[in-house]
Amino acid sequence: MSANYSPSMSPTDSFPPVLTAEAMRAADENAIEDFGIPSFTLMESAGRAIVDSVARHYGPMRDQTVAIICGKGNNGGDGLVVARQLFARGATVDVTLMSDPDELRDDPAHNLQLLRRLIESASDGDRLAICSFDTLDAFEARMEAVRPDLFVDAMLGTGLTSDVRAPMSSVVQWLNDQAAPVVAVDVPTGLHSNTGAILGDTVAADHTVTMAAYKSGLLVGEGPRVAGSVEVAEIGIPAFAIESAAEAPGCARLTADAPIRATLPTRAQDAHKYSAGMALVVGGAPNYTGAPVMTSRAAARIGAGYVMCATAEPAQSTLATKMTEIPTQGLPTDPEDGLHPGPSLEALQESLGKARALCIGPGLGRASGTQRFVRDLLEHTDLPVVIDADGLNALAGHIDTWSKHANGQWILTPHVGEFRRLAGGDVSLDDRLQTAASYAERWNSVLILKGMPSVVGCPDGSVYINGTGNPALATAGTGDVLSGFCAGLLAQGLSPKRAALSALHIGGAVADEYAAQYSAQTMQALDLIDHLPHVLTERFRP
Repeated sequence: MSANYSPSMSPTDSFPPVLTAEAMRAADENAIEDFGIPSFTLMESAGRAIVDSVARHYGPMRDQTVAIICGKGNNGGDGLVVARQLFARGATVDVTLMSDPDELRDDPAHNLQLLRRLIESASDGDRLAICSFDTLDAFEARMEAVRPDLFVDAMLGTGLTSDVRAPMSSVVQWLNDQAAPVVAVDVPTGLHSNTGAILGDTVAADHTVTMAAYKSGLLVGEGPRVAGSVEVAEIGIPAFAIESAAEAPGCARLTADAPIRATLPTRAQDAHKYSAGMALVVGGAPNYTGAPVMTSRAAARIGAGYVMCATAEPAQSTLATKMTEIPTQGLPTDPEDGLHPGPSLEALQESLGKARALCIGPGLGRASGTQRFVRDLLEHTDLPVVIDADGLNALAGHIDTWSKHANGQWILTPHVGEFRRLAGGDVSLDDRLQTAASYAERWNSVLILKGMPSVVGCPDGSVYINGTGNPALATAGTGDVLSGFCAGLLAQGLSPKRAALSALHIGGAVADEYAAQYSAQTMQALDLIDHLPHVLTERFRP
């Protein structure tokens, strides 16, 4: 995920806020009404910040031609400030108003007046032109004559909740066919600011400059695909106002290196393998031995002092051969029915007594006895638990009953298909942030809803978007590694919430490091484990 965030906007011990459109409006109102910052000043700051960002990404605009397409609202008002600032920096600027100029009100109308005065009074006013949209053909002809080096999309902002209508939809389609780069103001026109849904037609921007805080729609759904690189612009809204707005329902936080680094465990000088934390991995069936190997190795690599892998007896010798540093334990098994629930639970008692964290599910299989064993184990342990893969499948149809044992100590790691089986096939994922938050509260568990990006819901109602990762993670086994990272961090004393956030963020950072050096499609799950030491040293050393 390509994103920039101003360090001054978030202390190192907290994650950057991600706001809904409603929360952003509340922050604006707070700044204007309670702090006395004029709305015109905020718009001026926004325009300056956009131009600064354009210069950083595309170089000085002197002698360049920029076409700015403006709506009638505040998004268009920001675009009008951009026009004035670009003109001041030596660019040739062509402004198209998508509405009758008389429809502009308040700050946008004021900025339009300033532009008109520039045209009339500046000695080089011929570098600035303003026209209203007439027809698509006329617009295309004008752009053909102007031949812009850059487009600025300032048509519609965070308030859009219905499909983009003609003629703006036609302009969006035309803009997406142009070779010159497009910079979007706040959010690309046509993108739902909260959910990342495409509302009819959406501008596919190369770069988006968003005001004061991330908008959730830029980071989830189709947002990452159409927003391009994303930069948060400081426009003068006090940090307190942003933080206060971020407490509203539907808002989230974006994981970042600094707060992850600050909470990672370190080993005491006199540590031994048990004080460093034991993780117990329960997984593996005769035909599924790879998953528990990856999970166990990941738990050990991220720092658990001792990892034990308990598996079906027929699979134990295979696992023992694959893992020289990780002991294995065989669990009584029936060839047809899977694990014997009672005897297997009894066999685990000593390891459960020593462990600080449990991971159950990778490669475990779906035999009926195995599923009964999973539910019995979860009912009788008070350890923090990572539940993945077949552990989740064992809870499908039973999650509301068994989650009463969670006590906020479970980490559930479903991909979309597993989540639908847990929650019911008709559950909506249109708003992944809200869905993750509501089901985490319902199940009293930390819920990692895997995807790109992954989203973490917590029992306290908070929700987080992972700020790392790329399509290299779309390969078999990465979920098993993630579960191992979670279990290893739990074993070292992190809370389920912190363990989930740290495991997800660090795993994504490793994938980013890999993709920066090699072709993304060559990555395999074990590469996450092999590259982890370097990334922990370079990016996350305390």
